[in-house]
Amino acid sequence: MDPILLYVAAASVSGILLLGALEKLRNLAHFEGAVAAYALLPSKAVPAFAFIFPVAEITAGVLLLLPAGRNAGAALGVALLIAATAGVAINLLRGRRDIDCGCGGFSDQGAGLSWWLVARNGFLVTMALSLFLGQADVSRVLGWVDGLTFFGATLAVLGLYFSFNQLIDSHNRFQKT
Repeated sequence: MDPILLYVAAASVSGILLLGALEKLRNLAHFEGAVAAYALLPSKAVPAFAFIFPVAEITAGVLLLLPAGRNAGAALGVALLIAATAGVAINLLRGRRDIDCGCGGFSDQGAGLSWWLVARNGFLVTMALSLFLGQADVSRVLGWVDGLTFFGATLAVLGLYFSFNQLIDSHNRFQKT
């Protein structure tokens, strides 16, 4: 795998985890309410989980940016994404769509759960898993054009991610009307 693809995947997943964590910590009470609404944890465990989860996201995001910590960051990121996705899927199977996903988006009230969130998280898990596959062959020398490619591609991935989130949110809101 070309090292630029590896760096783009790491930076993109890192950015998504870090921004999500900061939004959760910015409004911790709201995130705690979202966690409680999932009805998967005992009520006494909700406050601790609501604090530990975004801290773990920050840890994974920072580790993904450090070459020596990339594997650990990818493993932690995959674990977090799988846990969040499992929570969404379980509640969808229960028929509970009208709860905030707790994803840490830019709106204070999410539009609810959908299978599109599961698909989105599946894509993020795939990106994070690709970091393990690409570790073997990163031997080529990088030039200035690679830097431009890295920044452009990372911004494009993040832009597509946030655009897809907006489409999911709009779709869910439209389905409610």
